[in-house]
Amino acid sequence: MEFETLISNTKELQGNIGVLFANDEKTIAAIVQLLKQTKCHVTLYGTKDPTELIRSFNIEGDLLSRIHLRTFHEREDVFKKCADDLNSEQTHILMKGNLPSSEILSFVLKHKSFMDERRFLNHVSCFDIPSYHKMLIISDVALNVKPSIDDRIHMIENIESFAKNIGYKSLNVGLLSSLEHPTTKIPSSVDAAEIAAHFKQHNFLKVEGPFAFDNAIDKESAIEKGIESEIAGDVDVLIVPHLDVGNTLYKSLTYFANAQTANLILGSKFPIVLTSRADSIQNKVNSAILALHTLK
Repeated sequence: MEFETLISNTKELQGNIGVLFANDEKTIAAIVQLLKQTKCHVTLYGTKDPTELIRSFNIEGDLLSRIHLRTFHEREDVFKKCADDLNSEQTHILMKGNLPSSEILSFVLKHKSFMDERRFLNHVSCFDIPSYHKMLIISDVALNVKPSIDDRIHMIENIESFAKNIGYKSLNVGLLSSLEHPTTKIPSSVDAAEIAAHFKQHNFLKVEGPFAFDNAIDKESAIEKGIESEIAGDVDVLIVPHLDVGNTLYKSLTYFANAQTANLILGSKFPIVLTSRADSIQNKVNSAILALHTLK
């Protein structure tokens, strides 16, 4: 799948995006772009009235009519109202505004009603990398620090549901390590082999590993090393063994390779847009558009 497919054809996208603490220019700028590009509504939950900040963008009246304010004196009341609206499905997507990731994740995890049947959350980043031939999904770069074998199996299951939802007919999943053969000296390589075996008979998923990064994304490299694989050089998804690997890879691709990205948390009953406060406005917009696509 091409990244452009997910961030184009947005005019008919609908849904109510709930944004927690949208009290900074970057978040409001992203919201304005979303309102212009889609038919979505946006509900802003916070303790500060953002009206003056919104007016500074000089947006048209029809766009203003799709912004709904829920302002309270206490943060606890902000979270309670947001939770009530998510549970009643008045709000369809949760989006992080100007608050730490740990706070929004704590909010989600304390509400059992938010979780789907797997009860496991993982973060996915969808990349448009100029030098790669299709969109690349990487997990996990922001949430699970040292996922176990079972955790990574749950990650792949969450990604399977997500991929089917946005239109994939099959999915090539590479399990990342630092080499292409399992060895006890590199635990991630042994884990990868076990995870690949778990999905061996799967119809929708082709899960293979371990892969070193070059073998996963470059066919010639895999051929030169004599790697026999159906998916080497053509992965749709990379599963990383540790948050340090994922986070470094994410920042390398965005800073050095000028990759665009869209980011979501999977595993809840509704999409969660979790971007860094340092992320660009465009990446925030891309992430929210991706979330809207999953509602279709």
